Amino acid sequence: MPKIDFLNVSKQFGRIVAVKDLNFTIEDGEYLSFLGPSGCGKTTTLRLLSGLILPTKGKILWDGKPIQDLPPDLRDIGYVFQQFAIFPHMNLYENVAYPLEVRGFSTIDVEETVEEYLKLVGLENKAHLFPRDVGAADLQRTGVARVLARGAKVLLLDEPYGALDFKVREEFQDEMRRIVKELKLTAIHVTHDQSEAMAISDRVAIMKKGSMIQLASPTELLFNPSQIFSAHFVGEANFLEGIVSEKNHEYILVETVDGWNFKVTRSFESFLIGDRVIMGFRKGFAKVLTNNQEKVLNIIKGDVLSDRYLGEKRRTKIHLEFGRSIEIMQLPHEPVLAKGDAITIEILPENILLFRYPARGLEDALEVT
Repeated sequence: MPKIDFLNVSKQFGRIVAVKDLNFTIEDGEYLSFLGPSGCGKTTTLRLLSGLILPTKGKILWDGKPIQDLPPDLRDIGYVFQQFAIFPHMNLYENVAYPLEVRGFSTIDVEETVEEYLKLVGLENKAHLFPRDVGAADLQRTGVARVLARGAKVLLLDEPYGALDFKVREEFQDEMRRIVKELKLTAIHVTHDQSEAMAISDRVAIMKKGSMIQLASPTELLFNPSQIFSAHFVGEANFLEGIVSEKNHEYILVETVDGWNFKVTRSFESFLIGDRVIMGFRKGFAKVLTNNQEKVLNIIKGDVLSDRYLGEKRRTKIHLEFGRSIEIMQLPHEPVLAKGDAITIEILPENILLFRYPARGLEDALEVT
């Protein structure tokens, strides 16, 4: 299986820079996902790897050998699209067999290969059915089986579950990862769905405006994001502006623009007193305090704007001073709050993320387009 390197790869369409100076490695046998908003360069990167488009500059190495000028049919790559691209006049068996027959495989080899991969994706009992007779999930399974039957060493998956409903999509994610790991393939997956990327990937590449912001494991992205945008796009977080007011070898204190003081016990070594910073915390890490719990540090006070169910969690929106607001997530069984209720929340020191204040401001750092 190959190791793939992108070295200073950029792609420009006229004056539009689709991807810029990509430098990263896809390890042998890795399941890597590209995650980011629409237009950030995810699919362009996939198309560069497949050979459907050529880079404006830079190199793509396959086990150390340049492939950026190699045509798609000479790369051991299989492409799985969101749209199924299944021949409607062929049954599922014939759909998987077709590329093998075109390449001159013997009848026996075609039969053995098609049966093997239909069984792998769970379609061995539906081989005789036509596309009109099966659901969306089985159409996508057929597409995957067809790609695998061709002997692809690398799978490129471009929003492959976009046409599937929620429950089927969850099941298919598990199936796809199982197949990739069982066959010891390398998979590169493009999605805008963070839960999908986090569930299936060994590592996730966060992209914004054609650049790679961070490449890390799902755990690292959730609990130790290196960039404000990573913390914002993966999981859900609140951000407050502040200044470092005190520092010692165990913690630093940050005073926010609202006048709240927070002790921070992680990722603070490089900050100095007087530094302007952005303090972030995950919405699910805030604890609502009762009236008799008086604390001075690591609390925020405000008034409830709304308290509503959204999925399996309750979301409570809180109005702060200066016309700003934050949102926290609570479990369904916790007391329901009414609009206008005074509320105090606590964020533990170890749950606070700290970033340098961005040169172009917080709004620009959070912007997704």
